[in-house]
Amino acid sequence: MQIRFHCPNETCVAIIEFEPLEEAGDSIECPRCHTRHKIEATQSVNQAGLLERCPLCSCSEMFVRKDFPQAFGVALVILAGAISFATLKSNSTIAYGVLLLAMFVDFVLYMVVGKMTACYACRAEFREAELNPEHEGFDLATSEKY
Repeated sequence: MQIRFHCPNETCVAIIEFEPLEEAGDSIECPRCHTRHKIEATQSVNQAGLLERCPLCSCSEMFVRKDFPQAFGVALVILAGAISFATLKSNSTIAYGVLLLAMFVDFVLYMVVGKMTACYACRAEFREAELNPEHEGFDLATSEKY
């Protein structure tokens, strides 16, 4: 299992990635500020290898989402919209074709890209882990608690 999270140290903005989480021991060191962050990986993963709670913050509320770079998705939509808007006056078939192509690319990416688990409280991301059926999709009301 791979973990990715932002360093909780207020003066550090590093993104910490560690793999495999099962071999991390009781802490992970930030490569930038060298602060050690306590984790409880062995106690938060049950016998089946499912995350029950976050190893960093011990939060039991987690969600499942697609492991897709959101900036790329937004860029794709903006690019398709701009091309479609630019060609709408001269050739509406091309304009609608571009939107249809963007929709098709989005559908293919949706089918190909896997899922990951994330923590509501600290936003840590867990990849290459078994998905816990108790963790559902993102819920805005739960997110607002944190």
